[in-house]
Amino acid sequence: MKRIYKLTAIFMSCLLVFTGTFSVSAAFDDFSLTQDEWQAVYDANIANNDFPTLCVGADETELNICWHSDKEKANAQVMLSKNSDMSDAVTFSGETTASENDEQLVCRVTMTGIEENTTYYYKWYTDNGWSKAYKYESKGFDSFKMLVMGDIQIGGQSYDNPEEQSRIGYVWQSVLHEALSNNPDISFLLSPGDNTSTGEAADEWQTLLMPEYTRSLPLALAIGNHDKKGMMYEYYTHMPNEFFGKYFEGLDRDFWFRYGDVLYLVFDACSGSAADHRAMAEEAVSLNPDAKWRIGVMHQGLYAPGIAMLEPETNILLNAVFQPIYEMYDLDIVFTGHTHMQGRSNFISDGIVVGEAKSGGIYKDPCGIVYVNVNACCDQGNAGYLFPYTAYAFENADTTTYTTVEFTENTMSLQTFRGDNSELLDSITIEKTKDFSDSKISVFFRTALYKLVEILGLLYMRIDAIVVAIRGGHF
Repeated sequence: MKRIYKLTAIFMSCLLVFTGTFSVSAAFDDFSLTQDEWQAVYDANIANNDFPTLCVGADETELNICWHSDKEKANAQVMLSKNSDMSDAVTFSGETTASENDEQLVCRVTMTGIEENTTYYYKWYTDNGWSKAYKYESKGFDSFKMLVMGDIQIGGQSYDNPEEQSRIGYVWQSVLHEALSNNPDISFLLSPGDNTSTGEAADEWQTLLMPEYTRSLPLALAIGNHDKKGMMYEYYTHMPNEFFGKYFEGLDRDFWFRYGDVLYLVFDACSGSAADHRAMAEEAVSLNPDAKWRIGVMHQGLYAPGIAMLEPETNILLNAVFQPIYEMYDLDIVFTGHTHMQGRSNFISDGIVVGEAKSGGIYKDPCGIVYVNVNACCDQGNAGYLFPYTAYAFENADTTTYTTVEFTENTMSLQTFRGDNSELLDSITIEKTKDFSDSKISVFFRTALYKLVEILGLLYMRIDAIVVAIRGGHF
C-alpha cells in the first residue's frame, strides 16, 4: 500500500511539473458566440462607450490599457494580481486626458513587471467602481507567436449602418475565435490598419472591442486611411513609444515596441512626412541594437497582389518614402493591408526581386525583404492581378484569413490560414544565423540621397492636406 501511495505521489508531482512547464500553451477561454448570441451582445452594449482597449506595452514586460470614463468619476487605476480573487494585487495609476466628447475623459495606464508564462487577473476602475476581474495569460518571451489581421474596418464602407456594423463585428468575433482556438500560444495581435470605417464613430470602437477575446489579447493597431478620416484613434488607443515627429500633423504618429528579440516599427503610411518616418526608425533601431529581427508595419500594400502596384500613390509616393527606410534599416518582413487581398511577395531589395520565396520553403539568411499583405474582415478582394514580385495570392473573395508568425531563437515561421476552418494556405520559414548587415557607409549615402525624398514628402503633405479638405477625408 505504501508503495502505491509513493508511486501516486511521484505521478502527481510529475504531472504538476508537466503542466507547469507547458503553461505557455494554456488555451484562451472559449468566448464563441452564435450569430444570435452576438446580436444580443451587440444590442445590449452598442449604446455604451465603456469597453477598454488592451494594448501591447513598450516591451514584453508591459501592458497598456485605456478606457473612457465619466468626467466626474474618472480614475485612471488598474489592479493586477496573480490570483483570481485579486489578493496581493498591485495597483497601477495612470493619467486622464480629454476625450472626443464633453461627458467623458480617457484613462490610460501602463502595467509593468509582467512575467512570462504567467496567469494574471486585472481590473480597471469604471464609473461604477472596479470592473470584474479579467484573465490575461502571458506567453513565452524568447520564443513566441503573434497573430496578424488587418482591415477589420468595423462599419464596412458605410456610415450609420447598424446591420452592417454588427455583421462585420460578428466576422471579427468569429475569426478571433477560430484563430485563438487553434493557436492558444498567441501573445498579441498586430493590425496593419483600417481598424474602423469612418474614423469618427465611437460605436465602431465599441464594436471592435466587443469580443471578449480582446480583454485577454493585447492589440498593436497601426493607422489606416479609414482610421484617418477622423480622430477617434487618438481616444481609443494607448500604443507604446508613440512618435509624433517634427512635421506630423493632426492624427499623424508612428510607434514602435519590442517583444523578445523582435523590434516592431509601425508607420502611419497616410502621412508623407518622410523625415519623421526615418527619424522614428532611427530612434527605434538605435535603442535596440541587440534585436534579432526587425518587422515593419504600414497600411498601404507596397507589394500586394492586385492592382495596388498600378496606383501612383502606392507605386511612386509610398515606395519612395518607405522602401528606402526598410532597406536602410535592414528589415526582415513588412506587413501591409489596404487592398483586402491576402498575398505575399518574393524576397525584394530596392524594388527588385532578388530571390524566390515559394510557399512551404525554408530560407537561410536570405537577401531581401518579404512583404505580406493581409486580407480583410469587412470584405475580401479577389487577387486577379499578379506580378513577378508575387510569391503567393489567395484568390477566394468570400473568405477572410488570418496569419500567425512564430519566432524561435533562429527562425521566423509565417503561416496563413482560412478564417473559417483554419485550412493552411501559405507558409514560409526564414532562418537567421547572421547579424544585421547595417553598414555605416551605406546608411550614410542612403540618408544623404533620402534628403530629397524628405523635401518632396513635405511638399506632398501640403498638397495632400488640400485634397483631403476638398474630398472630406482620406480614402
